[in-house]
Amino acid sequence: EPPPADQERLEQMGLYKIAPYLGAYYYVFNVQKKPFDDVRVRKAFALAVQRQGLMKYIVRGEKEAAYAWVPPGLKDKATGRDFRKEGGNLIAEDPAKARQLLKEAGYDDQHPLPEVTLLFNTNEMHKAVAEALQAMWKENLGVDVNIINQESKVFMATRAQGDYQLARASWIADYIDPMTFLDVFADDENDAQYHNPAYNALIAKAKASNDERQRMAYLHEAEQMLFDDCVIIPLYYTTQPYVAQPYIRGYHWSPLGLVDFKKAYIDESERK
Repeated sequence: EPPPADQERLEQMGLYKIAPYLGAYYYVFNVQKKPFDDVRVRKAFALAVQRQGLMKYIVRGEKEAAYAWVPPGLKDKATGRDFRKEGGNLIAEDPAKARQLLKEAGYDDQHPLPEVTLLFNTNEMHKAVAEALQAMWKENLGVDVNIINQESKVFMATRAQGDYQLARASWIADYIDPMTFLDVFADDENDAQYHNPAYNALIAKAKASNDERQRMAYLHEAEQMLFDDCVIIPLYYTTQPYVAQPYIRGYHWSPLGLVDFKKAYIDESERK
């Protein structure tokens, strides 16, 4: 993926392209670690994030701000409608409410939060996003958040072991169905250390149901529960920026992020 800073230059050269990509970029809480073992603190951090500036100045790449978990592009097979449009937004941006929740949790100027650290894997984009949110939490909550990077292999192991408070994450669809996102947090070993029997039961019912309408109802209910418990902070839905010469034709990007060159060819009439 080309660096965001090079986007304008590559666009002017006619090389910058964007393909669909079913995925989400988000931050995940360790719901077992203080201070994020309190749902009010998790919600305060989530409500203090303002995405539009993040999209405009940091992320770019024509990505869409995320206010829920399951991305657009996955249909409810019973209704034919987009699952995301049916479910709507499940998280808001409300700094005032965020400050109120933090106070209700017992934290203020006289009782500051314990040290909070955000973990991300080494990458210029991840660093830029982390610094932007660090500034938002300082401005909207008055909270100082440390940011620490680790090389990818170490980072993945640290996050999987639950040895963190708040961490960067992303998820790309394995198949074309909302379940590929919602069953992530039904796993007893999920990175959030989230273990909710009610959530697990909804996912199990959805997997067992042959009634498509009922199955989707279970999945919508499960997604809402994920935000009632505030397990994640969705930031944006992914796209696949890439660079290609204009004379390369016939290739195809799938929404699962795979590129197919079986019918690709060079159009010599376009080649300079």
